Amino acid sequence: MTQEAQHTACTKWGYPQLFLGALFGVALEAAHGFKVVAYLENDLTRLLLTLAHAHAVGLALVVLVWGGSGAALFDREPVALGRALRVGALLIPLGFALSAIQHPEGDPNLAIALVPIGAALVLVNLGATAWRALKA
Repeated sequence: MTQEAQHTACTKWGYPQLFLGALFGVALEAAHGFKVVAYLENDLTRLLLTLAHAHAVGLALVVLVWGGSGAALFDREPVALGRALRVGALLIPLGFALSAIQHPEGDPNLAIALVPIGAALVLVNLGATAWRALKA
């Protein structure tokens, strides 16, 4: 995959994730505004869904920036790094959102395990990119 193809892949991934993350945020605001009991009655559910929204939007921006400039730092084709970033950017908000569903009192459900897996993938990409940027 060339750098241009990597840019295209990140664009095709990042903008839909950005849209869905923002849309999810609007839905959370609506749930709050309309006093949806299922959303307001449980602090942990509200926190996990807010984290899902914030990470979806933030990581979508990271994917877009990396596709536009980060991939260009690599001499070889950065296929694995780009894929790791995109998968990690999906797993983190998904883990937060899914862990809010039918969780035991005081704890998220087992879907929260997706978060550290996604974080590791994102950090591998960002660490390699930071290292390459420092060497450039």
